[in-house]
Amino acid sequence: MKRGEFLISAGKGVLLVCSGSCVLAGCSSGDDGGNEPPGNGGNGPSTVSVSLSTLSQVGDQTTKSEVLFFRIAEGDTVSSFVATEALCPHQGGTLKWEQDNGYIECQLHFSRYEPDGDTIRQPQGAEGTTRDLVTYSLTISNGNLIATIP
Repeated sequence: MKRGEFLISAGKGVLLVCSGSCVLAGCSSGDDGGNEPPGNGGNGPSTVSVSLSTLSQVGDQTTKSEVLFFRIAEGDTVSSFVATEALCPHQGGTLKWEQDNGYIECQLHFSRYEPDGDTIRQPQGAEGTTRDLVTYSLTISNGNLIATIP
């Protein structure tokens, strides 16, 4: 085989391999509600923490490391707080706790979720569906609210 023929043949093989992996990697548009929740890649649980002073008033919220923390009640007990994934599973829109309405809402397509993560409204004006939000178990230690990420 001549050098030019070899390069063309090798180039086609590389192109075929690359296009196949690109097609496989691009199969999901994130529009089917099947996006994976944040996790530690099977390396065991990790934690994300915020200071309780950040969430001093009912309705206060903050996001850290892809976790949305918000206060739903008075007092510094675990039951006064919720932690969920911070990005909407539909297409990654920012999630916001709406205290006055009692739900979490996606700021991109207005999906809505209960504080326990259950879906109460699918995306509006967009194709695809969403899944329920993942909620994280919480502990309080040394003035910090700590979410455990499986």
